Amino acid sequence: MNKDWAEKYRPKSLSKIVGNENAIRLMRRWAESWAKGPPRLKAMVLRGEPGIGKTSAALALANDFGWDVVEMNASDHRNAESIRKVAGAGAVSQTFTLDGEFLSSIKGRRKLIILDEADSLFGREDYGGAKAIVETVRESSQPIILIVNDYYELTRKASALKTLAEKATFNRLDRRSVIAVLKSVLQSEEVVAPPEVLDRIAENAGGDLRAAINDLQMLVEGKSVLTQTDSEVLGKRNQEKELGAALRTMFGAKSAREARDATLDLDKTPDELEKWIEESIPSEFRDARDLTMAFDYLSRADVYLQRTRRLQHYGLWGYAKEMMTSGVALSRGKGPRPYVNEYRFPGHFIVMSRASGMKNIRNSVASKLAPHLHTSVRSVNRSTLPLLCVLARRDRELLVRLGSELEFDEGDVAFLLGEEPSSRAVNEVMSSITEKMTGEGSERSSARSKAGRGSRGLGKF
Repeated sequence: MNKDWAEKYRPKSLSKIVGNENAIRLMRRWAESWAKGPPRLKAMVLRGEPGIGKTSAALALANDFGWDVVEMNASDHRNAESIRKVAGAGAVSQTFTLDGEFLSSIKGRRKLIILDEADSLFGREDYGGAKAIVETVRESSQPIILIVNDYYELTRKASALKTLAEKATFNRLDRRSVIAVLKSVLQSEEVVAPPEVLDRIAENAGGDLRAAINDLQMLVEGKSVLTQTDSEVLGKRNQEKELGAALRTMFGAKSAREARDATLDLDKTPDELEKWIEESIPSEFRDARDLTMAFDYLSRADVYLQRTRRLQHYGLWGYAKEMMTSGVALSRGKGPRPYVNEYRFPGHFIVMSRASGMKNIRNSVASKLAPHLHTSVRSVNRSTLPLLCVLARRDRELLVRLGSELEFDEGDVAFLLGEEPSSRAVNEVMSSITEKMTGEGSERSSARSKAGRGSRGLGKF
């Protein structure tokens, strides 16, 4: 799945936004006030925590009112010159869309200026940005939306915005609303998941809808059915936030000490941290030479981790962490650092979790076979199961007979057939097994008699 689901299922209209009805009502009323020309408050600040729909609402507003969009986010250079060039030009003098279509203000055509992460404008590279925003808002003849996580940080550096902009507050979504969106996504993707999994995802996200959708996509990748076991790979969202902040600080470090210290208090072993850094490097580095150098340092860290495991000498962990933090962070050249909103859960852990689940199912089948074959579970796993899988896929009658005698469940049958537990083939076999197990005693007696005269059965297998 190449496309990010959070982007794929971004609402196209304000009417599709889940929750935050009061904020949506304020946004619509503010947009309608532009019908007769620029209103007194030409800007609106959308405030609230990440992942709860602020950017989606801004884009949906533009779509509802037929406005074109000029968007700047934290990954852009946003000093005074850049803001005046991009946002200022769009707000004051731009009269054409990005495709060259003429925009008539008389007919209500507008260009919405969206400045995302506006509260992070105060670094050295963004010098003069806050002042340029205030000037742009004052001079604007087009609507402007500022999206912030920390409203007080924005107004501390640009206090004039308190009186120049309307405000709308977005709150975290309740669990029921998050689950409703997840169900809609699953329906569109034709994926089946039990309510327990969706409840776990919603609880883990803590009201962060984008995080919930990202977690769902992570779990579904490569599957058409989710089970409760799949959701066990999810960690607590607050731990993820601490980890995300630490990684963001580490990748942005300007010195070896700063990069190393950024991860000191994380509740992660060096092996776990290495997987998170490995997953994050492609998002943090764009230049091919920087990317190569970062992975080179990570490979050196992996050498030390391997030696630690082999020699049981945990003093080598220090060298591994130095390579994976300081070495990776200082691999960046002089180019701009891309903005990474959220770090992905390592795919390595997902693969390992699924492998563990498959191993448990395999052992379940082996433990049911071993007593009847008078051998060990290990022996069944090693020599019997590979042959049984081949036979079961070619001879359904044999599989039904075995399933009824050993009381196979959906997971056991799915493993032997190499199918999903909810597949049609598994359902058909389980129906036959149920019928055979609940048959009349005379039928069971007859079946056992036939097995004793040479019919295929577990005893003759």
